[in-house]
Amino acid sequence: MRVYDQAAKLRASVKRNALARTIAVASGKGGVGKSNVALNFSLALGKLGKSVLLIDLDLGMGNIEILLGISAKRSFVDMIQNRLRMEEIVETGPDDLDFIAAGAAMDEFFRMDGGGFAHFQQEFERAQQRYDFVILDMGAGLTEESAGFILAADESIIVTTTEPTSMMDAYALIKHIKSMNADLPMNLLVNRAMDRQEGQDTADRMKEVVQTFLHAEILLLGILPEDKQIPKSVKMQEPFINQKDSKAGAIMKQLASDYLKPAEGMTAKGRTSFIGKLKEIWMKGGTPNGKNTRFGR
Repeated sequence: MRVYDQAAKLRASVKRNALARTIAVASGKGGVGKSNVALNFSLALGKLGKSVLLIDLDLGMGNIEILLGISAKRSFVDMIQNRLRMEEIVETGPDDLDFIAAGAAMDEFFRMDGGGFAHFQQEFERAQQRYDFVILDMGAGLTEESAGFILAADESIIVTTTEPTSMMDAYALIKHIKSMNADLPMNLLVNRAMDRQEGQDTADRMKEVVQTFLHAEILLLGILPEDKQIPKSVKMQEPFINQKDSKAGAIMKQLASDYLKPAEGMTAKGRTSFIGKLKEIWMKGGTPNGKNTRFGR
C-alpha cells in the first residue's frame, strides 16, 4: 500500500463551506466488533460519494492497521512529536479510504503540551475542511483521555452485541456520556445478531432502559447479523463490505445510505467545531464537569 498523497488532494480540492461531521465509534467493552464497524461504515460512506477520514484512537490497541493488513509508517503521535503535517501521516486503504493509525505510544498523544495541541488543532481543522466525515475509532470503555473526544464529536455510535454483558457495558458507557453531555446525539448499532428479531429485541431493550433510567433517547442506527464471511475477511485482512457474499456487508451499505438521508442537509451552521469543543473540555480538566470518567475497559 502506498502512502496517500493527501497534499495533492488538498491542493486540488475546492474549499468546502461546511466542516466535516465528526462521529465517535465506541463500545462498553472489547470484542464486539467496534473497529470493524468503524472501518466498514467509513467505507460504506465512501461508496456513497462521501470523503471520509478514519482515525484510530484506541490507546495502544489500534486495530485498523491489522484489519487492513497495512503497516502505517507514521501515526498521530509522530505528527505531534515531530510537528508533521496531516498529509504526512495519512495512509490510504481500500477504495481510497484515508486513515490515520493510532501508534504504539498513543498515550503520549493524550498528554501533549500546549504547543502540541496548537499543532494538532491546526492540522485537524485543515482536515475538517477537506472531508465530509471524520470517523473516530475509540478504545473500548471510557477513560479521562478518550472522553474528551467522544464528548466533542457531533455524535456517537455505540456498538453492542446481543450478549447481556455487552449490553450492560454499553449501557454503562451511555450513562457516563449522558451524565456529562445529555445533548450528545447517540446511535446504537447491534452487531452479530443471530437474526433480525434478536437484534431488534436487543435494541428495544437498550432504548427502553436508556429512556426509563436516563430519560434520554438513543437512536437505532442498524442491526448487523452474525456473518460467516466476517471471520474470513478478518483473516484475509480485507473489509467485509467488499466481500460479495457478505450479508453484513450488504446491510452496512444500506445502513449508511439510510443514515445519510436525514444528514444531507446538515451544515456547520450552529455547530461548535470539534476542536473548539475539545479545547474547552481539556481546559476544564478533561471533562465538562470535571468528573473522573475512568470506569474500566
